[in-house]
Amino acid sequence: MKKWIVITWIAASLTMTTACGTDLQQDQASSSPYLTFQDLNGATVTLEKKPERIVILNNELTELFYQVGGEAVGIATSAGVNTPAEATGVKQVGLINSINMEEVLQLKPDLVIGQPLFHKDLSSTFADSGIPFAILTVKSIEDIRSNVRLFGQINGKEQQAEIAITDMDARLDDLTTDLPVNKPSYAIITLMMNTASMQKSFSIALDIAEMLHMKNIAENLPSGKMPSSVPFSMEKLVELNPDHLFIVVHGTDEDGQRMIESQLESNPAWSSLQAVKSDRLHVLPPSMFVTNPGLKVSESVEYLKQLMYSPDSVKK
Repeated sequence: MKKWIVITWIAASLTMTTACGTDLQQDQASSSPYLTFQDLNGATVTLEKKPERIVILNNELTELFYQVGGEAVGIATSAGVNTPAEATGVKQVGLINSINMEEVLQLKPDLVIGQPLFHKDLSSTFADSGIPFAILTVKSIEDIRSNVRLFGQINGKEQQAEIAITDMDARLDDLTTDLPVNKPSYAIITLMMNTASMQKSFSIALDIAEMLHMKNIAENLPSGKMPSSVPFSMEKLVELNPDHLFIVVHGTDEDGQRMIESQLESNPAWSSLQAVKSDRLHVLPPSMFVTNPGLKVSESVEYLKQLMYSPDSVKK
């Protein structure tokens, strides 16, 4: 009889210990953050729970965020940049370079995604308010992949994100096989805020051109204030005389046309360029080459490929 009582007591003790251990594991699991990652500046961003009220200040990422199944409660805008159809009714919190912080904070976000050029100084404000803040950007196709994976984690849709990357890469592979051996030369002229420059590095447009085996004439030229660009020089452009010229405009179509006329076409040397004389000058669509096309980047690759190797197939 006593033996039976001892065995029963031991079994009960083990059951209680197991139950306590399970509760402890559950408590530890519940106290773990939902996600921790590093942003562009190396800052650690911790999300205690799955964010439900996300504000996107970097509108280069809005399209990509929605492509991976995300939804925002607030977005920033900029001239000449289309808002994704899915975000048409979302609260707008100002221009990308002029954020209305009062409106942002009124939305009570649990994650804000900013841009490195305009939003670094906002980090302390969000930190004081206890709001997770991440600086993110997209300057290459590899950046698209990494941001898709991150947004998949944020939105709890990792599998969907990986499938999207696989599909994107398959389309890119199809478009970049069997390209001509010769590398045509080119320059990409950026028109922004009444200034002109030539792209040197770190842009989606340049990354696409490199995939298509093109040679950037500005690659080895000295940078200006921005390491990714070269101050525009008509003299240098005439000297290097690229096979193709591309123009990207930050702003409205009207702004672009005005800047083209005032800063490029008004110079007599412009008409002497072989790209101009040979009708190999193109203004690239902003949605494909100025802002981030996201998972639709294969459409940008196909567009530029047709301009380079089948010019007659794309309407100028």
